[in-house]
Amino acid sequence: MADRNFNYMQSLNLSVKIIAGCFSIAASGGAATVVQGIGWSVAKTTTGVYTITLQDGYVALIAGLVTVKAATAVDLVAQIKSYDVVTAKTVVIDLNAGATPTEPSAVTEIHFALILSNSTAS
Repeated sequence: MADRNFNYMQSLNLSVKIIAGCFSIAASGGAATVVQGIGWSVAKTTTGVYTITLQDGYVALIAGLVTVKAATAVDLVAQIKSYDVVTAKTVVIDLNAGATPTEPSAVTEIHFALILSNSTAS
């Protein structure tokens, strides 16, 4: 645990929430495994496509950041394909090679941060 004094996050938007985490994928695809983070789960949807399901619904997705980490080079770009954080509570991520969803050729971790609004007020 960090031995520091952390301050509250400030935002012009009301009630901003951050859900962040990391999941791993075996070489050549397979089931995704949560490595770090709470408030969500992940499942492989189809080749190169993974769905993050949030435990709670939110008013809106303000921003989403997704990165790919692998010890061996993998030529993949992570992209948020679709999302519904209100009803379905999902964010769908494609791992693309040449704009085509592709499984990683080596063990890969996907790191993400979702910045969400939990308020309809501005």
